[in-house]
Amino acid sequence: MSPLPSPPVEPALPAVAPLRAWLERFAPDDAVWTDGVRRWSAAELRERLATSAAVAGRFQDRVVALAVRSAPTLARLLLTLDGRAVALLLVPAGTPEEVRTAFFRAAGVQVLVADAPPPVSGGIEGVPALAVLEPGLRPQAPAAGPARETRVILPTSGTTGTPKLVSHSWATLARTVRAAEEGRPRRWGLLYELGRFAGLQVCLQALASPATLIFTDHLPDLEARLALLAAEGCDALSATPTLWRKILMTAAGRGLPLRQVTLGGEIADDLVLAALARAYPQARLSHIYASTEAGVGFSVKDGRAGFPARYLSEPPAGVELKVDAAGRLWLRPPVRGQFLVGGGKLADAEGWVDSGDLVERRGERFYFLGRASGAINVGGDKVFPEEVERVILELPDIALVRVSGRRNPITGALVEAVVAPAGPVADPVALARRVREHCAARLPRHKVPAVVQVVDALEVEGTGKLARRGK
Repeated sequence: MSPLPSPPVEPALPAVAPLRAWLERFAPDDAVWTDGVRRWSAAELRERLATSAAVAGRFQDRVVALAVRSAPTLARLLLTLDGRAVALLLVPAGTPEEVRTAFFRAAGVQVLVADAPPPVSGGIEGVPALAVLEPGLRPQAPAAGPARETRVILPTSGTTGTPKLVSHSWATLARTVRAAEEGRPRRWGLLYELGRFAGLQVCLQALASPATLIFTDHLPDLEARLALLAAEGCDALSATPTLWRKILMTAAGRGLPLRQVTLGGEIADDLVLAALARAYPQARLSHIYASTEAGVGFSVKDGRAGFPARYLSEPPAGVELKVDAAGRLWLRPPVRGQFLVGGGKLADAEGWVDSGDLVERRGERFYFLGRASGAINVGGDKVFPEEVERVILELPDIALVRVSGRRNPITGALVEAVVAPAGPVADPVALARRVREHCAARLPRHKVPAVVQVVDALEVEGTGKLARRGK
């Protein structure tokens, strides 16, 4: 198998096995994790680490793929294998066999670990698949060697194309993670899939704070997950704007005692930001701009959509920003070292990373238009789905909306909107007509949806984003 490529820029790395170091910040009786039924104390986890050296030795200096759906199991594996494995490839749930196989070949995977019996097939000859069942890894193996740096390989979401693999150091993943100040949140809820970039960020923030992380992935639906978070006193939560809209429609969600509300993954508009400010008046509101490729870019905390134009001359948290003539946003973080696995260019020669997002300056603020690759070409005019979606969401009886292009032999494409109402609808045809009339009053003609479809619900992916692929 081909070895992992060397990163083009080597960052100033934190101490080896930083997850273990962060665990030491907890008092012995502190709950590091909980799922509402089980509680993992710091003392228990430290004891497990002390007795898992033999198990970890099986993975010493190897590239390990973790196809683990259970968040508590994956979290324990990250603690156990940090400082042992050369790299950990996190495989999201639902990854197709052919994509997983391509990931393994590109990363040079030597061992696959899965938590679903029967274990997921590696798909590559010579890659053993091990099942991880409670209470821990089996079988025993020779004692582990000296601790080493472990890299983490994450797939991009693939929302607008084929997923890519990005190899991170803990320095690039945890660049913005900080210990909590006095009075800050102590109980973080986890709604994201832990094997994704956003889920890992929440896990790292809770561990570094230190704060208890509340797992919810074992519950069947969002209502049940929010009820658990409310019962556990969750006071910090991160979600996409799409997920927040769903949360605000539930009694349990509105009743959360939040002191920190974080948005990311999608464009945060003024409507959802205002709704969150009303629902959680005691919370600090942060809109995070981040990507698997660039890591965490910057955060906006003034409760408004977009970001201040002064960020271009005053880099937020040291992250330099620039906007090119086409309106494309570029970022240059101060800590670099991530790279694309299998080749390809992540940044230009000067370290600038193309975000792929287009922005527009209005006065002293930049506003996000949408993904450059996601624009709909209607007779030569560009239409960004996000703009049309924001207008449709102004209607109080619309909960979620997905706008996409429908092929047309005359104009090349037409705008199509699929809407999920906030409640029961007696007349879907009348609702569709109201959506079109509202858009016609607010948008140029070529941006008005030619087709409006009313559905009961819209799919949300494991990333928390609105499902757009294949649409």
